[in-house]
Amino acid sequence: MDTKSKLVKVAFDEIYENGYKATSIDKILKKANMNKGSMYHFFKSKKELTLCVIEIHINNYIENKYASLLTIDDNIIDSLIKLIKTKNQYNYTYGCRLNNLVQELSSKDENFKIALEKVYFKFEEIIEKVLQNALDNNEISHPNIKDLAIYVVASIEGCLATAKKSNSSDIYISCISQLEFYLNSLKIKQ
Repeated sequence: MDTKSKLVKVAFDEIYENGYKATSIDKILKKANMNKGSMYHFFKSKKELTLCVIEIHINNYIENKYASLLTIDDNIIDSLIKLIKTKNQYNYTYGCRLNNLVQELSSKDENFKIALEKVYFKFEEIIEKVLQNALDNNEISHPNIKDLAIYVVASIEGCLATAKKSNSSDIYISCISQLEFYLNSLKIKQ
């Protein structure tokens, strides 16, 4: 791993575990075993470093986790449900990488809001395409796939936040089961 990648990875870990405000550049540099010159060679500020974390780690996480659903040709809804119900896919101690930053930073800074919104829109877009594929495949019926995608993403994020408050995968599964119930109710009987 090159110096910049290592710095961004350590920054991601620290911000994810402690939040943006509680994470200092000194702590990041100490964990990365780097000096300030190394950091300022790549980034002008903690904010710029964090924007890079959002672009690389948060964006790639969403892409890698959910875009695989776009390659599925049948039983699309079942595959979506299986993915979101896989307990080891999520961290119930720290919560959602994306939602944590949205909650902490979106209202504080326009650049953070834009960067995080871009990732959120990508998440919604992937889920919308998945749901559109299910609709085109006559698996489900729904009058507005875009709105349904927003609802699915909001449900996943809300269930993760609910599980985080109790640090419990059981709470997540209980909550996400309601989304499963709803998605199954949209299935067209064959």
